[in-house]
Amino acid sequence: MAKSRIDTEAARLKPLAQEVLYRYPLQVKSVDHLATHSNVLYRVVTVDGRQLVLRVGTPESNSRSNIQYEVDWLTAINRDTDLDVVSPIATVAGPYVTDILDPKSGDSRHCVLFTWVPGQPLGEGAGSFAYRLLGRMSAQLQAHGRAWLPEDPGDLRHWNRVYYYGSMDPRVLFNPRYEHIVGKARLAAIKKALPVAEDVVFSSWKEGRRQIVHGDLHEWNAHVVGTRLHAFDFEDVMVATPAQDVSISLYSSRMSGRAEEIKSFFREGFEEFGVWPIEDDRQLDGLHAARQIMLMNYAVRTLPEDESVDYLDKVMPWMEGFVARYG
Repeated sequence: MAKSRIDTEAARLKPLAQEVLYRYPLQVKSVDHLATHSNVLYRVVTVDGRQLVLRVGTPESNSRSNIQYEVDWLTAINRDTDLDVVSPIATVAGPYVTDILDPKSGDSRHCVLFTWVPGQPLGEGAGSFAYRLLGRMSAQLQAHGRAWLPEDPGDLRHWNRVYYYGSMDPRVLFNPRYEHIVGKARLAAIKKALPVAEDVVFSSWKEGRRQIVHGDLHEWNAHVVGTRLHAFDFEDVMVATPAQDVSISLYSSRMSGRAEEIKSFFREGFEEFGVWPIEDDRQLDGLHAARQIMLMNYAVRTLPEDESVDYLDKVMPWMEGFVARYG
């Protein structure tokens, strides 16, 4: 059976991952492909039995400076709080981020070694208690983010527009080259949704308190272990408002039949440590629409055509409902 492009890329990068691991104060027993999303992840097992995760970055998925912000904030959270968040591991020389040349592309791959996150993803059928934990984690991380800033935040990502990745995520949705993927009817709905979503983003940004936030805290970036929640994947750390950050946590469940129930549980947990920042349904829906438009653009730009079409088939009913309500 032919290998998938994901398996092929993971196999190609494995020697590079092994080379990176020589820079750490540990003896490696095994290195195996764990997952591929925007980056390639490897499970690392040491001779003394520890499990770790090495993330080999993809140049177009994030900037070098944002990765540095990520590890700096994680280091501060681990130092200042008792929250269960993933911890970056320093090399023998001291840095948390390792830059290594990819011989095929000629690009620099930005790599980080992390502690292992135990438990199972909250998204695998979690109940009310787990969503309360997620709300608590959201509020507690926001509390720390209000008091922390990197030494030089000049190019830290800001959610002050729909396409907040800027030049790293070129806009292609309305490019005629991709019309056969998106389709005219879908394009018409997206064009109606976009100004409404933009207005909500601009209003939320103008009226809300801006601060450091996780930027991607949701069901699949948090694991439940007993009565504790472990958060990871801080790569999208950015400046945003609390409402924008909460909208990301509730985005994945927006199409679920349990959406209102999940929001209620999440809010209960959040309000144990913070003031609920969402003004009304229009704000939450508008922020969800903005995120969906950005992710649709990313899917059309990066996924194989059949996968992109499948993704659009899945998410467009919600977008069409949004347009019916607010367009």
